[in-house]
Amino acid sequence: MLYLKLLPILFFPVLFWIIPPPESLSAQTWHLVGIYLAMLCGLVLRPFTDAVIMLIILGFASLFIAPGPLFAGFGSPMVWFIISAFIICKAFVITGLGKRIAYLLLQRYGKNTLTLGYLMMVTDTVLAPATGSNMSRSGGITYPIFRNIAEALGSTPDKGSRRIGAYLTILMYVVSMGTSSLFLTGMATNSITVSLANEIMNVNLSWMVWFKAAILPAGLVLLAAPWILYKLYAPELKSIDNVNDIAVQGLHELGPVKREEKLLMVFFVLGILGWMTGSLTGIPFIPVGLAFLACLLLFGVLNWNDVASEKSAWQTFVWYGAFYGCAVALSKGGFYVFLVDVIKNYLDLSQLTEISALGVLVFISLAVRYFFVSNSAFVVSFYPVLFTLGMTTQAHPMYIALSLAFSAGYGALLTHYGNGAGVFTFSSGYVPQKTFWLLGSAMVLVNVLVFFLIGIPYWKMIGIG
Repeated sequence: MLYLKLLPILFFPVLFWIIPPPESLSAQTWHLVGIYLAMLCGLVLRPFTDAVIMLIILGFASLFIAPGPLFAGFGSPMVWFIISAFIICKAFVITGLGKRIAYLLLQRYGKNTLTLGYLMMVTDTVLAPATGSNMSRSGGITYPIFRNIAEALGSTPDKGSRRIGAYLTILMYVVSMGTSSLFLTGMATNSITVSLANEIMNVNLSWMVWFKAAILPAGLVLLAAPWILYKLYAPELKSIDNVNDIAVQGLHELGPVKREEKLLMVFFVLGILGWMTGSLTGIPFIPVGLAFLACLLLFGVLNWNDVASEKSAWQTFVWYGAFYGCAVALSKGGFYVFLVDVIKNYLDLSQLTEISALGVLVFISLAVRYFFVSNSAFVVSFYPVLFTLGMTTQAHPMYIALSLAFSAGYGALLTHYGNGAGVFTFSSGYVPQKTFWLLGSAMVLVNVLVFFLIGIPYWKMIGIG
């Protein structure tokens, strides 16, 4: 089975080395297309982990292609920003600040199951702007607290799952993808989408533009999600008596507020202000995020061991750095312009209205989600094609970028493996797979309707694009 998975990875570089390049492309760019397709096959078939397969491809490719374009991605500020987002998220776990925020909200507002659902949403939303790994945020901070509450109320995967645990579990996945869409810094995949949109369509999405575009449609979905799932998948337990005791116990275990928590809160607020005022200060969101991490290290909130032990950050650095470097080299080599001309010859979308073209692009992005087990891998491998296809339509490039950026988040709800948040919530065992997929699909439909019926008109009204 391993060798069968390796065959397509070997096939494409050899094929593009044998076939002569088109007149409009250089030999190096043409050979890089083969390497790019090999990387794509590696991310989809996964004969090894993503980072390992990328290192293997880079190692062999560097024997035949100048290493400069292959390794250029590792020097990209965007790649380092993604690493900083993972590590900043870890600070909320290590210091206990994330848990403290959740317990304080529970102590004050946790009265019934529906309110508990809204508290979960608020907790994840508060943490989302500065925690770029939604799996670490939701899986390492938010969900464990609310799962403990469910278990304390007699709802476990084996007994009484429908009392409250199943409702909170599926809601956690929906909320996690919702908060990931609300903020550019809410999920690492968002930064990848932004960088690809800039390289391929020359669209510049700042933190504040993203937030302004998301606040109404994504905000509406987040506000409605606890109630919708409460109706679709009603918990047996409606009122709760002992949540306050659970919150008090949790705060007692955390102890007094530590110096590191206070510092993290200060830098958290400063980071959000920095992202929100980027258009006024002229400082892009990437330097703000890197400075956020620098402050955490300078003042001892984190140390080098914390940074070095964040394996998911460094794994992402390796595979995304390799893929991004290749994508940038293809863009500079004129490949995406060449691809636009090829697509026009076989698929004419130029006669579609803007809304129809956006609908087609989003539909394609959702239809293929079943074949991808990683949100980031899906975006980095498939979005260059969709952005290129979008350039053949009448749709505004900004609306193409935003529509696909947000669908990258809510589209993951179609399966339990579309994002890391889905993997850990489903693996808890509270919700059967069929139910998980059906409820996720229902929420995808809600998102599509809200973003197309409300989101796009709203973007036009406030002058985005």
